[in-house]
Amino acid sequence: MRTSGLTAGAPPELIGKWIQSAMRGELFVGNIQTSPGETVPLTTFLVYHYLIGVTLTFILWAIVSVLKISPVPWWLPLLYGVGTTLIPFFLMYPGMGFGVMGLKGPPEYLLVQTALLNHLFFGIGLMLSFRWLLRKRI
Repeated sequence: MRTSGLTAGAPPELIGKWIQSAMRGELFVGNIQTSPGETVPLTTFLVYHYLIGVTLTFILWAIVSVLKISPVPWWLPLLYGVGTTLIPFFLMYPGMGFGVMGLKGPPEYLLVQTALLNHLFFGIGLMLSFRWLLRKRI
């Protein structure tokens, strides 16, 4: 999607820098681009990103299991995936100094549409996983 120009996103190194800042208790910085600290390598960002994704997936699985939702309707994981866009909109972007929904961020980052599209595809992945891989286990 990045090569098509539909998405861009904040550089992964900056997002990783913010995640490390948040882990140190500094959730909100004035501007992640100029705040103290080092950017992180892409591999470190990817570890953080996928750990967050696995955690969010486990939370959905736990909700579905506790509520005994079986079979899982196709729209539930899709809606959940898109709903996780609230995390960057109201926590990460403001925490990085980009404002609510990233509206004060650099326009070339395309923060709103990037988050929505990425989380839509997360939801599609969850939907496919819950429909075909976990159908009989829940």
